[in-house]
Amino acid sequence: MEHESERLSEDGGLLESFTDPSTFPHFISMILVSSFLYLMMKIQLFGINETGSLVFLSLSITYVIAAIINPTRIGQFLLNVEHDSGGIFNSGYWKKSARVMIIISAICISVMIALYINLGEYNSSVILFMGSLFLMMSFGQAVSIVYGGIRYSNRRQLTVRSSRSGKWYVGLRVASIVLLFSPLIWWMSYTSQDSVKGFEFYGYEGTLLNLMLQLVFLVFLGLIVVFLDMITSVKRNRELIDGRAADGFMMIVILTCCWHLFSAWRRNPFTQAPSQSSILIEEGVLMAITILLAVWTISNKGRDKGWGIFQGQSAVYWGICFGYAYGGSIASLSSLSDGVLDLVTITALGHLITGLSAVVLLPITIGYVGFVGRVNEQSEHTFSENNDSRKISDMEIKKNNAQENTSQESDLEVELLD
Repeated sequence: MEHESERLSEDGGLLESFTDPSTFPHFISMILVSSFLYLMMKIQLFGINETGSLVFLSLSITYVIAAIINPTRIGQFLLNVEHDSGGIFNSGYWKKSARVMIIISAICISVMIALYINLGEYNSSVILFMGSLFLMMSFGQAVSIVYGGIRYSNRRQLTVRSSRSGKWYVGLRVASIVLLFSPLIWWMSYTSQDSVKGFEFYGYEGTLLNLMLQLVFLVFLGLIVVFLDMITSVKRNRELIDGRAADGFMMIVILTCCWHLFSAWRRNPFTQAPSQSSILIEEGVLMAITILLAVWTISNKGRDKGWGIFQGQSAVYWGICFGYAYGGSIASLSSLSDGVLDLVTITALGHLITGLSAVVLLPITIGYVGFVGRVNEQSEHTFSENNDSRKISDMEIKKNNAQENTSQESDLEVELLD
């Protein structure tokens, strides 16, 4: 088991670490505990709302501790299940898993007691902190998207190329977004037709209102494309810039922004009626992708700097920490609103914040993409150095040839005298 953990840590096999059986019980417990606490806090059973937020915060801190001590031998012994490549479908595996989860529970209880004693009268503020954490994590998701887009765009071979600007290209981008999202919007509307029958809003029948909102939303997405293209055109057409790379980065951000706005729109209460179960599945998948991307970014930074606490299975524990923080923030917001804000409304708010944050961040960060001035300066400096070295070598060759000719002439004169 120790050899396996070391191998994962050294190779940086993040996906392999996420699917490793030794950390599988931690994922299962995160799903079960988060779901249970969310339901209890939503119905405010026995006034558990403030205590539930404290439990979520304690679990997050517990997995921060787990990520820090995991690279050590004692951490591997306490936290990882020794499966011996036997898989998860045997009683021995689950017995060992129970031992590990008991240790995690003991650490969590210790952390919770320490927080309760030290916070004192401020224990009631934990639920406010966890609720505000949702807003910060929604903004952080936009930052993660933009950061990932910058890294991806700058990894390409950068050359000085002009950006594809102009009315033709703007229209092409608008058409691409509208054609991409039109089938999705139609499908969501089609599946919710039963929920809008008999519904009226200021004299408008539900089906007609649904169609009007579809058209308005598509126009809104098109206007976002035009707006972002217009305010970033100057930076995409600067000197020593790979304009095509900047164009690609802009479209990455626009696509993710439109997706988040679409996710928020499809939860609108007027014409859509998405079920809690479908939203839970969708948010679970999105949260898993977000956690994976965040941990991948941290893992790459850790590998570059040689930080073992962000490698291998430690990266998994950071991901579980984010998962508990995200679940706790949603549960805390629902509890603070006395159940008025359900999962559908809260996640719609999160998608709206992420989408609008991406719109704000794009004009600020697009200047970090496609800059090839330093590359050209280095190449020119190298070229000049090579030319100088060639000139020096040519001069030395001529000098040596001249010396050889002089010596040959002197030898010839000596022979003639003799």
